[in-house]
Amino acid sequence: MKKFLLIPLFLIGYLSLGAQSSKNIHAPWGYPKDASSKDDYIIERKQYVLSYNAQLNVANWVAWQLNASWYGDTPRRSGKFITDKSLPSTFSTITHDDYTRSGYDRGHMVRSEERTANEQDNESTFLMSNILPQTPTLNQQTWLSLEYECERLCKSEGKELYVMAGGVFSSNPVRLNGKVAVPDSCWKIVIILDKGKTTKDINAKTEVIAVMMKNGVYGKSNNSWELYTTSIDDIEQSTGYDVLSNLPDNIEEILESRK
Repeated sequence: MKKFLLIPLFLIGYLSLGAQSSKNIHAPWGYPKDASSKDDYIIERKQYVLSYNAQLNVANWVAWQLNASWYGDTPRRSGKFITDKSLPSTFSTITHDDYTRSGYDRGHMVRSEERTANEQDNESTFLMSNILPQTPTLNQQTWLSLEYECERLCKSEGKELYVMAGGVFSSNPVRLNGKVAVPDSCWKIVIILDKGKTTKDINAKTEVIAVMMKNGVYGKSNNSWELYTTSIDDIEQSTGYDVLSNLPDNIEEILESRK
């Protein structure tokens, strides 16, 4: 799916990273684009990049690079999740307590374990802008099963992963505390490269994982991510985003149509 739209600069919340930008690290094929950039507030961090939606009060998508070097011995942060103060003051303030007793987990997009090289990296995953409401069975079983697979690919096989995740929302979503929109489904795309390879090495044979998981209750017998595979084309159809727009057209079409 090809679209050519620019994200206005005034919508970009940018943290400088020196010579190599966060975008080049985590989304080297470019940011996903849809019909309107008005609900895309871009945040670039050392650990990941995301598009935040001020109407939904959650991220449209989060993108991040993942390999063995991002895993370490830093313990998981304890205490409340962190309000993201880098967002404009005109946006609704979303806190840990907006999820309390809602029946939904605070579902990480970038998993806490995937940023354990140091304390700062781990804390970044607890910012509320990296969180979507997920049912306990989705968050703790089905979604987690793919996070385990990504960890295995990095640690056991030395793979270089490029990951993107987000939610699919109805036109009138359920809202936590009257603010935080609950997605009907959550999706994730994982591009898998060999160690030392970069996105320049992506070709028609590159392995891709794409899943779409209902944000509902899953039985213990059907919690494997492999039961929820789909195509990138289908994810684009559901979200309205063109996610790999900077790849050559012929390669993009092959990868996005594969299931």
